[in-house]
Amino acid sequence: MKPFDTTNALSIKKYLQENNLLWAYNPDEKQDEEIAYFFFLGEYKGKEVLFDVALMPLYLHYMAVLEEKADIEAQKVFPDYKGYESNLSEKRWEEIWEFKAEVIAELEAEGELKVQEFIEYDDEDYDKADAFVLMTVALNRTAIDKKTIDNFVKSYKAGTLQLDKNLYAFSLEEE
Repeated sequence: MKPFDTTNALSIKKYLQENNLLWAYNPDEKQDEEIAYFFFLGEYKGKEVLFDVALMPLYLHYMAVLEEKADIEAQKVFPDYKGYESNLSEKRWEEIWEFKAEVIAELEAEGELKVQEFIEYDDEDYDKADAFVLMTVALNRTAIDKKTIDNFVKSYKAGTLQLDKNLYAFSLEEE
């Protein structure tokens, strides 16, 4: 049984407060070094809110941006390709994958694609008492572990979080 109702912000808030926890993993999501999903209480636009966080290493964001750019280029060249939901023959998929791999290799070789640490908020329902503020975060770390989460939450809550403004590129071969 789950320790709280993951769809109810008040339930999670109560759980965090009663157990004196800084944050708690989201039990509905798979946790690994690639990405951590968790909840924590914090201040947002002058109001206490429950953050529903997806925290990832920056290289993962870089790979997603590469993939997105390759996908856009593939849709220009292959009009029948509408993304992963496309109903295509195996041969057509192979052509598309090869094309996308070439686009990604070109983008990497050019070295123009760079990313930086960020926090992105989705606060469409944050005025409601039982609302979540979704937070997507990418930090320049090789892995996401409990210590990284602790440090992030503590510095965010203290208002001392400093995002690295440097731009980074990663090599897919390294990852």
